Amino acid sequence: MNQITQSTMPLRVKALVCLYILLTLIALWRMTTFYAFDLLTLGVLPLLFGILTRAAWTKVVLFVYLGLQTIGLAAMSTTAIIAYQITPEDVNLVFQGYNIPLIPLWLILVSLIGFQWWVGVSKVMTQYLSPKNR
Repeated sequence: MNQITQSTMPLRVKALVCLYILLTLIALWRMTTFYAFDLLTLGVLPLLFGILTRAAWTKVVLFVYLGLQTIGLAAMSTTAIIAYQITPEDVNLVFQGYNIPLIPLWLILVSLIGFQWWVGVSKVMTQYLSPKNR
């Protein structure tokens, strides 16, 4: 294969980069609006940089970031289920006056985390980040 074909970013990785750009914009908005600094929102910055520069440490950071997301979602889901068993009328999520339904939100979050894991463990990502393809 020629150098141009090897250096192009696969479609899965492009979709992941687009997701991380969106998450970066949300993190910056959240940081400037609410003055909130945390690992789940700002952790996407080094990951995005690593994917774009094809750094050797990117795969490790990706797995750490996905592990944190997975643990966070599991913890919040468990807390919501326990709280719903105690007082169902108090379990609701309101953001800027809008009541957000929990089941569709949970399905979206599980889909997003599942997509990231799918791309992260794929052979395509490993080949894209391998030193011989740079």
